[in-house]
Amino acid sequence: MKGIIDVHKAEYGVTPDVVVEVPQVTTLLGAFSDFCSGYALMSTNTQGLRVAVSKRNDSQVRVLNSTKKERKKFQLIGLRSRKEDKWCTPVKSVCQVLQAAELDVRGFDLTLKGQSAVADPPAITAAITSGLLLALNKLFGYEIEINRLVRLAYNSKRFSDTYKSRLRDLITIFSSEPGKMLRFDLETYEYASFDYPFTAGHDMGSWFIDCSLPAYELAEEVAIFRADAERAFTALRESLPKGAKVRSVTRKEIIENKALQEDWKRIISFVLDDSSAAEKGYEALLSGEATQLGKVLSVEQRNIAQQADLTSPEVDWLVKRGAEMDSVSGVTEISVGIIGTLVALIEKGKEDEFREKLEEYERIFGFRPVMREYIPSGSIRIIPEDEYPLI
Repeated sequence: MKGIIDVHKAEYGVTPDVVVEVPQVTTLLGAFSDFCSGYALMSTNTQGLRVAVSKRNDSQVRVLNSTKKERKKFQLIGLRSRKEDKWCTPVKSVCQVLQAAELDVRGFDLTLKGQSAVADPPAITAAITSGLLLALNKLFGYEIEINRLVRLAYNSKRFSDTYKSRLRDLITIFSSEPGKMLRFDLETYEYASFDYPFTAGHDMGSWFIDCSLPAYELAEEVAIFRADAERAFTALRESLPKGAKVRSVTRKEIIENKALQEDWKRIISFVLDDSSAAEKGYEALLSGEATQLGKVLSVEQRNIAQQADLTSPEVDWLVKRGAEMDSVSGVTEISVGIIGTLVALIEKGKEDEFREKLEEYERIFGFRPVMREYIPSGSIRIIPEDEYPLI
């Protein structure tokens, strides 16, 4: 498979002036806790997006999404977003937010490559806006400092109805450190890093399992769930006394709240449990207790399936196989922007036992799953020329 440098040269006939590596955001626990201003455990991983740019001598922007094998182009004059832009919307939004900041934006050629190039709208938006802003900052010599880049990336959402970044994703992209996770308090947006224990030296390791489901398989259900959650929590906030913290509402208060529809009560309970799982998971990670974390992951998956109904037969099958294995402490779905991604805590040296189940999964369902070790990686960066061959 060609690296992004070769792809960019083949498409545009020039070597890119700047190449940026954008790590993939991982929400281990608390993927839905933004609705209750709760807690979340975040990190990055080595998948993600590569962004390559080169200057043009006119006001045109050409974009190649190499992973999707799709192309877009537009003029910087009279720029506005259109429904048919789809994944290119964040590219236009970045140009619009830079123009609004009275920065000189000139034509450029852009190549996108990597797993995040085919992610869901929030994930692809965070990846593209972060990567493109850092690339253009270097390409055009804006000299914008990191905190302002984060603000510009977040503010670009005002130019789109669908492709919007979450602030916590952007902070994670720009602030992550290798081998560390971030704990977010989404009420204050305070965050702090801590060591991820299940790496070298621990008897347990963690592994991503990409179920390789079609992108549309669960994406629409997740979008519907999030829209329902927005309505449910709007109703909940309106029913609470002024100043009450949503994340502190008890299950008894939810059940007895006559302003809430029954399906809203189920959604609210799930979101509050999701936030609580992030706090319990944080305690387990600080102590390095795989059994304790495994229990948290198992309960989280049960809630995803029973309360949120955001699962599939393929995911359920893999989770059940993991639960049957003594070498696996816990398995759950996690948020990386790609639907159908699991994380499993597996005893070191016993990974092949799980891989055998993946072979059976492929025979049954016809999808080829991918298993890779999960070790939190670092932040977004411009890649120096001597690393180009590795991309």
